Amino acid sequence: MANPNSSDKTPGRFSTISGYFKEYRGSLILGGVFIGITNALSLVNPYIINSVFAVFEDEGVDSAFLSKYLSWFTAESAVSQVMYLVLLMIVLSVLAGLFRFLVRRTIIWTSRHIEYRLRGKLASHLLTLSQSFYHRTRTGDIMARATNDLEAVRMMVGPGVMHIANTIVGLIIALGFMLSLSPKLTVYALAPMLIFPYLVNKLGNLIHKKYTKIQAKFSDLNVAAQENLAGMRVVKAYGQEDAEVDNFAGVSQDFVELNLGMAKLQGLFFPLIHFLASGINLIILYFGGQLVMNDSIPLGTMVAFFAYSHMMFWPLFAMGWVVSLYQRGTASLDRINKILFTEAEVKNTRSEGLYGGPLRGKIELRNLTFAYNGQPVLDDISVTVNPGQTVGIMGMTGSGKTTLVSLIARLYPVNPGQVLIDDVDLNDWDLAALRRQIGFATQEPFLFSDTIADNIRFGNAGADEALLRRSAAAADLAKDIEDFPKAYETIVGERGITLSGGQKQRTAIARALATDPSILVLDDATSSVDTETEHQIHQRVHRAESNRTTLIISHRVSSVKDADFIIYLDRGRIAEQGSHEELLALDGHYATLYRSQLLEQEIEAL
Repeated sequence: MANPNSSDKTPGRFSTISGYFKEYRGSLILGGVFIGITNALSLVNPYIINSVFAVFEDEGVDSAFLSKYLSWFTAESAVSQVMYLVLLMIVLSVLAGLFRFLVRRTIIWTSRHIEYRLRGKLASHLLTLSQSFYHRTRTGDIMARATNDLEAVRMMVGPGVMHIANTIVGLIIALGFMLSLSPKLTVYALAPMLIFPYLVNKLGNLIHKKYTKIQAKFSDLNVAAQENLAGMRVVKAYGQEDAEVDNFAGVSQDFVELNLGMAKLQGLFFPLIHFLASGINLIILYFGGQLVMNDSIPLGTMVAFFAYSHMMFWPLFAMGWVVSLYQRGTASLDRINKILFTEAEVKNTRSEGLYGGPLRGKIELRNLTFAYNGQPVLDDISVTVNPGQTVGIMGMTGSGKTTLVSLIARLYPVNPGQVLIDDVDLNDWDLAALRRQIGFATQEPFLFSDTIADNIRFGNAGADEALLRRSAAAADLAKDIEDFPKAYETIVGERGITLSGGQKQRTAIARALATDPSILVLDDATSSVDTETEHQIHQRVHRAESNRTTLIISHRVSSVKDADFIIYLDRGRIAEQGSHEELLALDGHYATLYRSQLLEQEIEAL
């Protein structure tokens, strides 16, 4: 099904994080200032070294640096002057270290906050997406994007931004000092660096492609692990431990090989940088040596220039790492954006004017037709349910029963005018207000690894103990809870693993009842309990609130025979409709099913 809310215009890659840069621009600007100060302090030292040579060569403080910036010098001997200069270098180094710490304190701090905000944004958006998104997206893949990909983005906006800024500022300051020392030698030194942008661009594109494949394979690895752990009971029951270990090892081996390919690519980059740096050193030694021998520049200038050239090499090496961080970060950001740019198929049609009043429970379906991924599921369904009525919904597997009740809660897109709740078009209801007043209990309930009490009050955080007990009693669960070690405070384990199938379903029914819904949907919610218990549950649910509209999906006639009326679906259409007695008189699908189940009960009783 096409997304009716989709847009042809795709937001830019960095649109998801650009707002955070604006929000934290104060910290980033301050970090940039600290980067400038750090580099300035660090890069002054080679210039001071030049002055040290000048002291010994001239036996006095006559260098341009000292006469201009250190006019307070009064030491007369060369040794005293050198000691002062050495102490100055130590002080500058300590200050540079302090400001380097402040750089990390501001920029890395900012990246952690951006990571936190982006993780929250991703989690919030995932909760808004429609059922269809989770039908086509694997859980392990989502987890990989929310963990590994998010960390790669943080490294890009934290250490990546810090090192690229440090590299640019450091190169600018270093070049300034080098030009002041010897413009001619600077030109010789920079000539081989013209090839560097080409290398960065070429290898950067290769890294981006490889890392995209690595992250996709990491998702496959997560999926394999998640499915094995979630399906451990099935794996053990069929004795497939070895087969699953081999499957996981295969995926893991593919992941390792992709990472080894990345390591080879990165391993190629750094030797190239070393080769480039060595070439620059040879050029400086050759041409600089000639300038010294020709007395064009003093030896101190040559030594200082050589020190600055080495200071330029670290930014070049760092650039390789920064390129890797950037390409990994953008590849991961693209994967995260695929989720963030996915619009929910079901959402409020407008920001204001939506209906959100108390729900009375009237449901009207008008020629309801629905298809999922191009496959017809419901066809021309028309029925009206008045407040307080109990409706049974039956039919063969795949007849559209669950889809029908899902559309009433607007879990899937609905065409305007086909579903009305309390005479209000379903699309004009505020989603939160609508779903807050509909209670769902399904055949396969999901329970959280928490206490039974918290699982029951999941839809109503303010439910008091009296309401919990009433809901549990109505679901025929109270007596089971009292037998547990800690009663309502018993931890049920992941997915309620410590409970039986029937206890899980009854907990889900109690959870639905605890929200005091105006519409209660029981989607085959008692399939794991015996017929007698099921009958008691339905009677208690009906007595709990006579004004509540109840929709009961079941394969058992005993579950729906007391309903006000029953709908029998066949291939997405209403084949039969009426009360229990009326449907028996029709002698159709319902009557045939009733006689079959009645015969089964008689045989079991023998």
